This record gives sequence, structure tokens and C-alpha cells, in this order.
Amino acid sequence: MSERQKSKFARAFDITLSVLIVLLAAVILVLLFVATPMTVSGDSMYPSLHDGGKIVVLKVGDTIERGDVVVFERPGSSDPPVKRVVGMPGDVIRFDEGLNTYFVNGNRYDEYSPSDGYHENYLSSSSPEVRAALTGDGVRVGDDEYFVLGDNRSISVDSHTYGCIKKEWITGKVIMQY
Repeated sequence: MSERQKSKFARAFDITLSVLIVLLAAVILVLLFVATPMTVSGDSMYPSLHDGGKIVVLKVGDTIERGDVVVFERPGSSDPPVKRVVGMPGDVIRFDEGLNTYFVNGNRYDEYSPSDGYHENYLSSSSPEVRAALTGDGVRVGDDEYFVLGDNRSISVDSHTYGCIKKEWITGKVIMQY
């Protein structure tokens, strides 16, 4: 190989290596600051998400909307819970015990048929205070809080059990499953 060919090869190698380093740095920055892959733990979001399913979580600021699936760090929880936002700051959430229904600001939501396991004893796992509020006048979601539920209501431990979650606990929202 001539000196000129060696020089071209070395230059091509340097360019390729530089591109790879920039791409690797970009991937690391995205994973640290923008989005991160996760594995779903449990079936509380079934059928939307499955135990062991892979998701991508976008780290968010103030972009949470009703219907978003969020990941959050809750004190006392070993794995980050994944739940759907049904109540926004200022909303009033009320359940009609014994029916497959909850209300947000007086508007009825019928999401699942009773055959899906959402049954009249659904609120029995709630603390007495949360249960009384949910079946009475309802729970008002605080200014920096959200009311979250798992899609698989019959097994989900969520806001119907422990109340609203704090905005600061939310680490991101699910943008993709793969």
C-alpha cells in the first residue's frame, strides 16, 4: 500500500471514529436527559402494557395530560409504578361503588365492563379515608397532584388505594412500547 493510500485510509478511519464517538455521546445524552427504556413490572396496566413489556419513557416537565401513562417514584414502592392519569390538578374524582364507573368533575367514565374484573368490592382495598371520600363527595386533586389508575382495575394498587400522587414524583410518561 502506498503512502497516499495509507493516508486516505487513516483519514477515513479518523472520520468514522469521530462520527461514532459523536453518535455514542448523543445516545448517552438522550438516555440521561430525554428518554429511557424500561421494563414493565406487573399486570396492573394490562391489557395496555404487559408484565415484562418494554417501554420508552420520556422524561417530562409540565406536559402531563389526562390519559397519559406515567412512571413515578412513590415512597415505599420498590419498582416505579406505571399508571394512567385520570385526574388532573383541581379535578374532583368520585366512584360509584358497585358499578364500573367513576366520575371526573361530574362526568361519567365507563371504561371497562364488569366482566373485566372491575367489581363491587373494588374500593375494599382503599384506606377508610380514601374510600369514604371517593364514594362521598369525591377527592379533589391538589394543585401539584394527579389521580392515577391502572388499566387492570381489579388488581391495580393506585390512587384509589393510596390517594393522589405528587407531581414531583413523576419521572416521565410512556411514549412507546416495543
